[in-house]
Amino acid sequence: MAEKSLMTPSSASLSGLLGYGISYKVPTYQRDYSWKTENWMDLWEDLKILISTGKDHYMGAVVVQRDGDKHFFVIDGQQRFTTLSILALAVIKNIQDLIDSGIDPDDNKERISELRRGYLGQKDPGSLLYSSKLILNENNDPFYQSRLLQLSEPNNEKTLSDSDRLLWQAFNFFYSSVKSHFNNPTGEILANFLSKTLGDKMMFIKIEVEDEVSAYTLFETLNYRGVDLTVTDLLKNYLFSLLTESDIRIAKEIWKRISTSVGLDKFPIFLRHFWMSRNNLVRQEQLFKIIRASIKTNKQVFELLEKLDSSAALYVALQDPSNIEWQGNREMFKRVREFKLFGVKQHLPLLLISKEKFESQEFEKLVRLISIISFRYNVIGSRQANTMEEIYNKASIKISNGIITTALQIFNELKELYVSDEDFKNDFSTLNLYSYGRNKKLARYILFEIENHLKQGGDDDFEFNPATIEHILPENPSENWETFFPKIVQEKYIYRIGNYLLLEERLNQDAETKLIEGKKDEYLKSNYKMANEFDYDVWTPEKLTSRQNSLAKKAVAIWRSSYAI
Repeated sequence: MAEKSLMTPSSASLSGLLGYGISYKVPTYQRDYSWKTENWMDLWEDLKILISTGKDHYMGAVVVQRDGDKHFFVIDGQQRFTTLSILALAVIKNIQDLIDSGIDPDDNKERISELRRGYLGQKDPGSLLYSSKLILNENNDPFYQSRLLQLSEPNNEKTLSDSDRLLWQAFNFFYSSVKSHFNNPTGEILANFLSKTLGDKMMFIKIEVEDEVSAYTLFETLNYRGVDLTVTDLLKNYLFSLLTESDIRIAKEIWKRISTSVGLDKFPIFLRHFWMSRNNLVRQEQLFKIIRASIKTNKQVFELLEKLDSSAALYVALQDPSNIEWQGNREMFKRVREFKLFGVKQHLPLLLISKEKFESQEFEKLVRLISIISFRYNVIGSRQANTMEEIYNKASIKISNGIITTALQIFNELKELYVSDEDFKNDFSTLNLYSYGRNKKLARYILFEIENHLKQGGDDDFEFNPATIEHILPENPSENWETFFPKIVQEKYIYRIGNYLLLEERLNQDAETKLIEGKKDEYLKSNYKMANEFDYDVWTPEKLTSRQNSLAKKAVAIWRSSYAI
């Protein structure tokens, strides 16, 4: 038995694609029109090459699925199909301008009629409206049919949806481009430009697939011209292709809630983190293939969408300390803010599934544990993040399967990530951290945590407290400092955490570039313990190192899990 072909490729000109009686429909689940100025300009530059050389010009591949004798669904290529239809309308509008100016009206009317029949559709004898060769998705088709095909200007462009506005702007772009390129053209020149130059010389590879799954196999290996499909597009298209029309309407509402909540640009990352919260680790580029292999039925589609929907709000909250989810919960506000400050995201799958499975008290214990691990492992230790992701994933799966139910059990799973006290102390004792730019907030956080520890339960907040960072060895030291810190080594020590303390702004200004004996007089006036209790009569590299070692011992106690033995 011959092997069944799932894909049938063939070459075709634009005229061949739009042959007599052939029509195309963009499925309901496909994205809206999204080409913008840079895409239109690229296409127009291609067309100018085609005009100048007269040679066939390859325009890429289009993927379609047959729906009857001469009717097809557009699986990929709708942006080009739509834009080329708009280009045809722009040429026709230029011919209409000639008619409006009284130039060869009879012949030009006939040219318009033939061009519309060949590239846009048939005129309905009853309504006298054109039945389009191209039907767009439900969001764009009303504007396309009622305005663009009728060459009717919208009442108010500002009221159009974003995608409809792009359609109208595309029409104006090509209308102006055609007008400026041809200097006082005749109707014959314009008609030949569309029918012979574009229609006959624009060449495509038409790939006819048997079903949607075959199309998505192509998407993974081919890079199409235009706005590339992302994993978001691929997943949406695939999931919706498994549904009936009535189910698609319901699914679209759920999808809209999810994408609005997490944002379309962040959706692929959210999707990966959600998937890894209950399944094996997967690389971003393999994500669609893995999900496609797991989701095959209508029921599975809705199960996935509902889980994504219920997780989306939490996913956003886990990255936003001010989210209403944490209102009134100081502990969660503090920890989520720390995650944001540390710039870590590997923990998100673990927290997504544990919030769903754990009791609230155990979840908060886990969040604190992860914050401590992140600080020791990522911030101070700068260790390999890939290892962290793998270990978190294994723990997430055990939580999903009900094997792990407490924060203590999680700690035992994550022991490899918990940097030992000795290693953490060593890492901290050499910490060099700029007190400006993005690291300024991190430096303040560390200093305030130490200050609160010194106060035995202090509650000063690093974001809201007005304290400034005092550099004991000044950032711009006078020559007198060279006795203690030779100029050649100053830069090595200025931004060591052991060279920092918290100080009121007024006292900081008074301390300025004084030598240590002058600075100590200002420190004694401070309400901050680390300044008030500063007990060094001289300040040298050796003293700075000694102080930082002392701070490192305090850091071990501050950022330490109660589960560690």
